[in-house]
Amino acid sequence: MVENIKEKCIDSNYRLIDLLKFICAFLVIGIHTRPFQASSNVLDRLFYYDISNYAVPFFYACTGYFLIAKPSEENLHAKLIFRCKKILRIYFIWSAIYLPLTISGWIIEGGLNPTYLILCLRNFVFVGENFYSWTLWYLNGLAFALLLIGILLKKFSIKQISGIGVFAYLVGIGLTMLNGHLENLPLSLARPIELYFSAFVTTRNGLFQSLVFMAFGMRMAEIDRADELKLSVKNGVFAGILYMLKVGFSLIGGGGRTVLIKNTGFTNILVLV
Repeated sequence: MVENIKEKCIDSNYRLIDLLKFICAFLVIGIHTRPFQASSNVLDRLFYYDISNYAVPFFYACTGYFLIAKPSEENLHAKLIFRCKKILRIYFIWSAIYLPLTISGWIIEGGLNPTYLILCLRNFVFVGENFYSWTLWYLNGLAFALLLIGILLKKFSIKQISGIGVFAYLVGIGLTMLNGHLENLPLSLARPIELYFSAFVTTRNGLFQSLVFMAFGMRMAEIDRADELKLSVKNGVFAGILYMLKVGFSLIGGGGRTVLIKNTGFTNILVLV
């Protein structure tokens, strides 16, 4: 009887996750189409910064969650390798599908300059984005995060990896903000940041973004499986306050605040864990 109730509860939770993934798929479309931009600046900013930007992190978290929650005879390391190979295969296939657009970019943007092809190769490896193929960054970041988590698990627990992910996420936000003010920084700090962005272009990658959300999902599954998930009213109120502050900043916008509100949304939920 108890097992049946538990199975029904798990099935209900999975259906809820499926529903949220369905909704988030439309939110991702909204990120790129900005449906309220023409009608209301307030609605546009609220939707873009405070609702739809939770979608991609949620998908990453779901991947991490099911690595732990889904029953399997394989150990976690084997599942990470299998998933990483699967994602890389999809990434290669879709990169090949986008190849005509990349060639168009070489002609239109690069003027058939061989250097452009070198940059395309760099983008393929480190960025996951070329001419009109920015959507592939998700797969690139996912594969990198899976690989990195597999390496980190040899020495760290999932909880510790979550902490490492949060630290990397905050570093990424800092790098993005500082990159817009290199002329005001000492050369010893500005030069390394400039070199980083010359090589990696962005902090929207597996290290600075994907890792924390993947690890967060794995941590949630670990807590859930141990029946240690406890909702704290205190943490809930604190997360709510953070969210309201974020909404306020999103309405103000401008300067470094834009970087913060674009990148701090999902971290509100981390307070609850």
